[in-house]
Amino acid sequence: MSLFIFDMGEVILQNIRTLKGIADTIGVSYRDLRTDYGQYEMALMDGYMSCDDYYRHLEDKYSVAITEDLFLTFFHPTVNLPMLSTVDALRANGHRCVVGSNTFHPHWEYIKMMDEKPLEHFDCLYASHIIHMSKPEKAFWRIICTEEGYSYSDTFFTDDREENTAAASELGITALLYAGEDREARAEAFFRPFI
Repeated sequence: MSLFIFDMGEVILQNIRTLKGIADTIGVSYRDLRTDYGQYEMALMDGYMSCDDYYRHLEDKYSVAITEDLFLTFFHPTVNLPMLSTVDALRANGHRCVVGSNTFHPHWEYIKMMDEKPLEHFDCLYASHIIHMSKPEKAFWRIICTEEGYSYSDTFFTDDREENTAAASELGITALLYAGEDREARAEAFFRPFI
């Protein structure tokens, strides 16, 4: 049997983007905010910077007052039911399915409370802010595979970002880039031999 690692954002969950709403709220361009956020993204995802600390930075940089958790205010994910059905089918056939996701505390807590309970479909959960390691660092997959007891050659990974699937592939993990207009057809072909 094999280990399947699934990203959450844009794979299991869709509609996860928050920066455009935050930019509009604080009155800066999306491009400026995206550039600024990029400097702190890994610290947030690795759990070494809190969202409150980032908000204080935004207040200082843009002379705005932030009185709510903006990453949560604009976070309205929907569940990708066909992909969850694939997870269920893989597990029914004896495969191990885990989440391996770059995320941070408020989003993770929101996901845990969703009515659809997407996290309950998985055998184990590896969130970057908890394991203090984010994709595309290769240590991300080393941590998961070591904990799970699977070799890279017996591991399959699905993600919507090419830099992440490329990094996993370099370790010998078979990776599916779940992006583009043909992503559903490619996903069906990728998982078909296992379900």
